[in-house]
Amino acid sequence: MAFRALAAAAAVLACLGCHSSGRRAGQDVAAERVDPLVLPPGEAPVPGALRLAAVFPTIGRYAVSGLQSLNGVRLAVDEINRAGGIQGRSVELREYRTGSYFVDARQAARLAAAEGVLAIVGSNSSELSRAVAEEAEVRGLVQVSNVSTAQDLTWDPETARNRAFVFRVCSSDVVMGALLAEYAVDDLGARRAAVLYEVGRDYSKKLARSFVDRFRETSGEVPREFFYLALETDFRPQLRLIADYGPDVIFVPGSFTDATLIAAQASTLGLGATLLGGDGWSNPLLFRRGRPPGEAYFAELCSPSPDFERRYQRVFGRETEGCRAILGHDAVRVLAAGLRSLGPLPDEALGEGLEETRLRLRNAVAAGEVEGASGVIRFDAHGDRRQGVALSAVESDPDGRPVALVRDWLGEP
Repeated sequence: MAFRALAAAAAVLACLGCHSSGRRAGQDVAAERVDPLVLPPGEAPVPGALRLAAVFPTIGRYAVSGLQSLNGVRLAVDEINRAGGIQGRSVELREYRTGSYFVDARQAARLAAAEGVLAIVGSNSSELSRAVAEEAEVRGLVQVSNVSTAQDLTWDPETARNRAFVFRVCSSDVVMGALLAEYAVDDLGARRAAVLYEVGRDYSKKLARSFVDRFRETSGEVPREFFYLALETDFRPQLRLIADYGPDVIFVPGSFTDATLIAAQASTLGLGATLLGGDGWSNPLLFRRGRPPGEAYFAELCSPSPDFERRYQRVFGRETEGCRAILGHDAVRVLAAGLRSLGPLPDEALGEGLEETRLRLRNAVAAGEVEGASGVIRFDAHGDRRQGVALSAVESDPDGRPVALVRDWLGEP
């Protein structure tokens, strides 16, 4: 708790945003002592426009992925307005840029709701998205997240009910872990598996649990579990124990930085098992400072769209680097389709009738089917996108550098 309090203070005072993931009762106490870090829109809302809020971190731990997500959202809104808007009204994007702590995202959601937005797009981290979801659900405000995979985003564990106003345009970590386990057994022929995860991070723990459960169901064998702590960099003690066990695959549901270190250290120990990872591996720097000892695969939340990547490169002068931008773009496309289905909205629908309009939008989003840049988007009863994950294989480019190439699609496309 002392580390968490120091990290929270650093995010606000020094803009470093180094907070551990997950939100629990202890964090609520700490949050009362931290002023939210939110940069709201600088201008007053445009009268008569359809207001959408974007809540993404641009400061701290999640800033890089937050900006990538925000750029995708900006691209979609610009495309809509260039095409004439929606039912005679322009779409106004209200940007709430935050720090990388859940209190920041929660305050941004409150401010956006009070300003009269129709829906919120965000956030890119499950920790932040959950904070937004709690506010969105209470206020009857649609939220669409782009790359937050935590199962308890669209489902409230305290009430054991779905969050009716919360959606995501990607798969959940439960789906991802299960599909990777099936791939390990059915395609790689694995009979023994080890799992090395970050014990203090919800994303890593829950992805590990999903993999372990499905691997056991599919193969009849129980994977051996090993863990490490946040900021740990020497994984050799765990890897030696894993080598003694002799697995066919090692599942590492952590960040690309952790995976790179683990791969390099596994190589020095002569541990040649196939490495598997989740979408946290998605980064151009994966394995640049340490190659895996054998084959390596990881799940991605989308498959490449050359057309979208060209548009993004042309507008922002850089590559997309993963799925955050395209899925942020598609989150807006989902909302735009829902708004079109409502027909022309009179002024009172955006004023006194705003609550009813938000509810109508929620129902339209839940029932809709949208052709996005990443493919067809339709939601299940939980508000999760009905799709699997792309499988990327780590190979070498002509210069010998590691590069991730989508090889297959696991589950429903």
